[in-house]
Amino acid sequence: MQENESENEVAVAELDAVRQVVLAAYPDSVPELIQGATVPELLASIEPARAAYARVAASVAVVAEPVAVAAPVVPAGGGGVVFDPSVLPAAEKVRRGIESQRR
Repeated sequence: MQENESENEVAVAELDAVRQVVLAAYPDSVPELIQGATVPELLASIEPARAAYARVAASVAVVAEPVAVAAPVVPAGGGGVVFDPSVLPAAEKVRRGIESQRR
């Protein structure tokens, strides 16, 4: 019984090695779809995995077409200086308020 188990473990290891070789040889395939209990099943799963990869790559290429982006609109005349009023002392806030009323 132990010989049968060890033979099974060897067969699984060999099948996994073949799968790794197939994955390395066909990087343009979906790895999760390359599977099988025997070498012929494993080899038969290559083409469907490559076809699935090609479909996904084509759909992503269509979606990822570059889109022209307009430059941001900047108003003419330059902007004022941006400041955080919470860091200004009260006297400065009052001075700036009176100055803005005079304009």
